[in-house]
Amino acid sequence: MSAGMRSVGAKLVFLFVLAALVLNFPVLAIFNRGSTLGGIPILYLYLFAVWAAAIAAVAALARTRWDDEE
Repeated sequence: MSAGMRSVGAKLVFLFVLAALVLNFPVLAIFNRGSTLGGIPILYLYLFAVWAAAIAAVAALARTRWDDEE
C-alpha cells in the first residue's frame, strides 16, 4: 500500500468518525426545534445537508485515490 493510499484511508476514517459525531444525539438535539425554513423542519434540513456533504466528501476522496493509481 502506498503512502497516498494510507492517507486517503486515514481521511475516510476521519470522515466516518466526524459524521458519526454530527449525527449523534447531542448535536441533533440542537437542531430539533419547532421552527421551519421554507416549511421544512430545521432538523430535516440539517440531516440532509450533513448526508449530502458526507457523500460529496467521500466522492472527492475516492476520485483522488483513483487518480493516484493511474
